[in-house]
Amino acid sequence: MLRLTYILSLWLGTYFMKRFLKMFFPILFIGIIISTIVFNKRIMLCYGIAEKYISLKNHIWATNQKFDIETSSNSMNYSDVVYKNTNGTSLTLDIYGPIKQVYSSSPVLLYVHGGSFAYGDKSIPNALSPVLDTFREQGYTIISTSYELMKDKENFNKQISDVKDTIRWIYKNNSAYNFDTNEIGIIGVSSGAHLSLMAGYSAEGEFTDDSELSKYPSKVKYLIDFASPTDLGLLNTRGLNYDLSKIFSSITNKENIMKQYNPINYVNSTIPTTLIIHSSLDATVPYESSKKLYDSCIELNAKAELITLNSTVHDLSSISNDDIISISEGLLKFVIFNSPL
Repeated sequence: MLRLTYILSLWLGTYFMKRFLKMFFPILFIGIIISTIVFNKRIMLCYGIAEKYISLKNHIWATNQKFDIETSSNSMNYSDVVYKNTNGTSLTLDIYGPIKQVYSSSPVLLYVHGGSFAYGDKSIPNALSPVLDTFREQGYTIISTSYELMKDKENFNKQISDVKDTIRWIYKNNSAYNFDTNEIGIIGVSSGAHLSLMAGYSAEGEFTDDSELSKYPSKVKYLIDFASPTDLGLLNTRGLNYDLSKIFSSITNKENIMKQYNPINYVNSTIPTTLIIHSSLDATVPYESSKKLYDSCIELNAKAELITLNSTVHDLSSISNDDIISISEGLLKFVIFNSPL
């Protein structure tokens, strides 16, 4: 009797296992097909970027190439597009359109240059061009904007408003240029990263300048911060040149400026996902500035990642191949995971 019971239970187990496997594999196959369809664009983006990343890594290691960070990319589609006129000055942006039409409307990466708030222009450095061109090949639009540089005195409010007005211009002109306004990210460098964080973290109605553009949203999906002074009180202001000394000496109420224009003061759980990239050897904008921002984001349940570089100073002039790879890999992976499906 026991033997019969054992044989019967064994037969039933085998029977139900066969039925399970018979149902499981078709369901698994259908699931793979559905996942491939749903995530097709992200899979293709990941494949294209992985291929470019491997090529970039092999090229750097094989040739020991150093990036020229002084020159810039010239392959733009629209140059010096005026996005607003204020104070008798036209402010412009450059548009680098998608190389391939992957999406029905194009995700946008906005680049905001650095330069101590007083210098620089919207030219994209060659150090960033290979990475940004990879996204253009996968259907992204890159926009590089200008903002009113500081002269003689502090003007944080105007500069932040300029960056936010650029975002508002993207919303206003989404049909004309086929932009996907649900997929806007910002890449900012140094002082440009500070302005980007302020633009992305502050509320919709804050920091307006152009009355027409103020009617449009300024929401972004994610931010990429290269060495932003997230706490202005940590900046090394010793030994500044004449222009910068004049600007910083014009600040009469430092406490109020720190409160109003420190991105770290705007962190909450709803801010855009943020990737922070900073060198531990930076003496101009201390690494502590980025670490404080990252810690604040984690404490307040905001989504943030931190990539620490170990070979270069603030201007990336002595950057190692390992750190170039770290930047490229971290940047590409971050945008992939924040890309449209």
